[in-house]
Amino acid sequence: MEDHSILDWISVLGPILFSWPLVIVIVLVFFYRPLFNLLEKFSSNNIQKAKIGPFEIEESEQAYVESLKLLLTSLVNDNEFDYLKQLNTDQGSVSYDGSNNLKAELERLSHLGFINAKTDLNQLPSAGELNHYIELTEKGKKYLTLRDNLVANQSSEQGQEE
Repeated sequence: MEDHSILDWISVLGPILFSWPLVIVIVLVFFYRPLFNLLEKFSSNNIQKAKIGPFEIEESEQAYVESLKLLLTSLVNDNEFDYLKQLNTDQGSVSYDGSNNLKAELERLSHLGFINAKTDLNQLPSAGELNHYIELTEKGKKYLTLRDNLVANQSSEQGQEE
């Protein structure tokens, strides 16, 4: 038998051990978990920021925010919104006149849980003080707060853009 030296083994195994596919496999074995975590961060729906070394990448959720703004501002019509705002004030009386849609709008607000009727809405007089028959619920107050915050944020964003 021939005596093979270590250099012969290195010359045969060296190119195999340091080939590109093997280097890729070794990198994946050692860095599988960090790479997997990074991919998981980018694939989640609620991502806002992902850190890669010293860099931060922000994913825009603008379409989601815009759809929430649209839903919040168009949930109630202008008349219903005015009723809610009037009921939310500290003034003693909120007068109304019996418009055609008053009862329907108040019923809709009641179904949404924004107001409670103290009496049956069908027995509502054609004119009077609204706060004698209707009260604003906590859910209604929360809706008004959210909508006010939204409008304030929109106006501040527009002010920053200009």
